Amino acid sequence: MSVPNIAETNALEFVKRERDGLIDFAARLIATPSPNPGGSELAAAEVAEEQMHVLGMQKTRIVGRSRERANLIYEFDTGTPGPTLLLNGHLDTKPPDPIDAWETDPYEGVVIDGKLHGLGAADMKGPDAALVYGMAAVVNASTDNLTGKVLLILSADEEGEATYGPRYLVEELGIQADVALIAEPAGVTQNWETLPLISRGISIIRFIVKGTQTHSSISDRVPVVNASLEASRLLAYLVENLKLNCPVTPLCPGGPTINLGTEFHAGEGLAKISGKAEFMGDVRTLPGMSQQQFAEDVDRAVDAFRRENPGVELAWEFMEGILDWTQPTEISADDPLVGVLQRAAEKVLGAAPPLGYFPGGTDAIWWQGAAGIPTIPGFGPGLLPNCHKPNEYVEVEALIQAAKIYALTILDYLGEA
Repeated sequence: MSVPNIAETNALEFVKRERDGLIDFAARLIATPSPNPGGSELAAAEVAEEQMHVLGMQKTRIVGRSRERANLIYEFDTGTPGPTLLLNGHLDTKPPDPIDAWETDPYEGVVIDGKLHGLGAADMKGPDAALVYGMAAVVNASTDNLTGKVLLILSADEEGEATYGPRYLVEELGIQADVALIAEPAGVTQNWETLPLISRGISIIRFIVKGTQTHSSISDRVPVVNASLEASRLLAYLVENLKLNCPVTPLCPGGPTINLGTEFHAGEGLAKISGKAEFMGDVRTLPGMSQQQFAEDVDRAVDAFRRENPGVELAWEFMEGILDWTQPTEISADDPLVGVLQRAAEKVLGAAPPLGYFPGGTDAIWWQGAAGIPTIPGFGPGLLPNCHKPNEYVEVEALIQAAKIYALTILDYLGEA
């Protein structure tokens, strides 16, 4: 069943007409601090809920494992049985540190040269605003032929361990849907660079090297092992020799990303030979990889280093918590939502982006990995290199495009049944 053109026309005209309101809403979300760790999503959820009500989106509720760690849920029900589409963005941000590196106030959304600046502009209060206005465009359009429903969820704790966000929503509230779309920024070098089907998993590992803590003046008189020096040698060795077994994935031909030495801690102070040093590794995994195989690959490289350096005491371990191994996810290219998004993007952008992968991990870990909901891990406005650092921004035009794409996606997906 096709949706009458009048619905699409009305929705697109709504976004065009409400352009300034969308940008103002995004700026107000930016101006409502919700840093994680150290903050609360409640005030941002309340700002979003108030704006939803202004836009005619009345069926909202704020829920959470605790009141301060709030998730905002809006339900659009056509009243006719059909598929459920879940739209998701997160309300928390990374902290703004270092503050003195910002050229504008991180908590003041300001437009400069066509770009909305501020903490969360791209990750992801700007995309949140686009989701809300895309949904509002459908609410205010002619939608008599739609079936099913939409769950629009602005969630908590994505920048943490999801304990208060999707993990809570899945494990305790039992949120379910037929398919999900997360509006994380999809670009690396340009907006709308790919339509990601894969969300890479994360594994954080720690390497520990022990040495001889003693007075530094006697290192030429007695045998010592400098843990800082040996950890540096181990780090350099692993950069060259850690090879991971991974199935070939055409959507991500470069394979997993390995970043060693993302943190390095060593030494006990002046006039001491370092007795302990440790460093972290950040690995972004792909579908088909397992934690057991990954551990065997690390063991193989570490054992080879041990053989070449028999006097060095070292060990490695997975980081405690969920970041020891978060399973990568992949949605089938044949899922109806993929075709729907391609059609919507083509209408708005002129061409559908190629299929690809999302470089980082997203809440697809929970929607798909835990709840079994096939999930597009990130198709939203903005560039990932602008995120998690000072002077974050998103292009205003990309936000408008996003709202249009989301409106057309809802109309098409609920119209297909």
